[in-house]
Amino acid sequence: MKKNITPPLYKKLFEDLKVQIEAGKYQIGDLLPSENDLCELYHTTRPTVRQALSELSTMGYIVRKHGKGSVVSEPRKGLGILSIKGFTAGIGEKTLRTEILQKPIKMAWPSAFYDELSSVEKEAGCIFLSRIRIVNNLPILFEETYITDLNLPRFIGRNLENKSLFKTLSDFYNVEIKEGKQKILAISANKNVSELLKININSPVLHMKRRLKTNVADLVIYSHLYCNTENYFLEDGF
Repeated sequence: MKKNITPPLYKKLFEDLKVQIEAGKYQIGDLLPSENDLCELYHTTRPTVRQALSELSTMGYIVRKHGKGSVVSEPRKGLGILSIKGFTAGIGEKTLRTEILQKPIKMAWPSAFYDELSSVEKEAGCIFLSRIRIVNNLPILFEETYITDLNLPRFIGRNLENKSLFKTLSDFYNVEIKEGKQKILAISANKNVSELLKININSPVLHMKRRLKTNVADLVIYSHLYCNTENYFLEDGF
């Protein structure tokens, strides 16, 4: 017999407030009830209330202002780019625009490459391209990609503007992503990244280093992704 698992009370409070904000009971700029009032309304403790408010703040539904309280804000939207399905699959194509900064070119691997390469990869060289991903007219993601140059004829002639890289590889070359590894770091934007993402120098950005294996031996896709999360947060299901 399966046990009924009751979610923590802070989750119930979080969901309840979230639903009320999304339904318009609390408008942008409105104050939520105070911590004391929420304790009384939900018959719970201050730590529980604070945990629920912290979740709302993390998701962008409120801004907590010292001496004032919890102010309803415009919720940020999620970017599903943590999975290996790719950015386009993560957020859909309707609000996504892709600008090519560097069209695909064949080149030798950078001398100080960030990951270990096999002897086959080193000999084959790579195809390099870079792109900016724009969501609702906001530059969100700067992406530099290196693909092992194996069995990809005429790839450098492919138009990847507003196109999914993974879908292009699948449709034209039967290359599919099988597994991946990624490292996520918090860094400060340098001059180049700040200009591309239209943010101030030293603004916080997320830097993702990806290594994606495919169904073709030694054909590996490596990426550097720089994500501006000021208006969007990263999300994925599991």
